[in-house]
Amino acid sequence: MNSPQTPQNIFPNWIRGLLLAATAYNILWGILIGWFPETFYQWVTETKNAAPSIIEWQGKAVLAMAAAYLACAIHPGKFWYLAFFGALTKLGGGIWFYYTILEQEVGKKGIFHLLMNDAIWIPFFVFIGFRALAYKKAKREMPPEEPA
Repeated sequence: MNSPQTPQNIFPNWIRGLLLAATAYNILWGILIGWFPETFYQWVTETKNAAPSIIEWQGKAVLAMAAAYLACAIHPGKFWYLAFFGALTKLGGGIWFYYTILEQEVGKKGIFHLLMNDAIWIPFFVFIGFRALAYKKAKREMPPEEPA
C-alpha cells in the first residue's frame, strides 16, 4: 500500500541532515581556506610556493555556499534552486581549481581535495534539488489548512 506523497516524505529529515552536514563541512573548509590560504595552498599543491590571492576568495565563496545549503535545508520549497546551484558551483569550482590552481598537475592531496570538496557532493545536490522541486510542487498542491 502506497502512502500519499506529502512534503514530509518527499523531503525527509535525512535530506535536511545531509544539507546541514554540507553546511558544517563548508563552514570548516571555508575557514581553513580563507584564514589559512598559504597552508591550504601548500598542502593541496604539495609545494612551498606562495598562495595566489584568489585562494582567500575561494574560502569566502565556500563560506557563502554554506549559507546557501543552510537556506535550502530550512526552506527547500522556497530555495529549491540552491541545491542545483550548489551542484553547478561544485562542478565549475572543481574544473576551475584543476586548471587554474593545480595547473593540471594533481598529486594525491589535490585529488583528495577535488573528490572530497567537489565531486562527491555533485550527485547529492542534484538529487536534493529534484526532491526540493517536488517538495515545492507538493506544498503548492496541498489543500489550505482550516483555522482551529
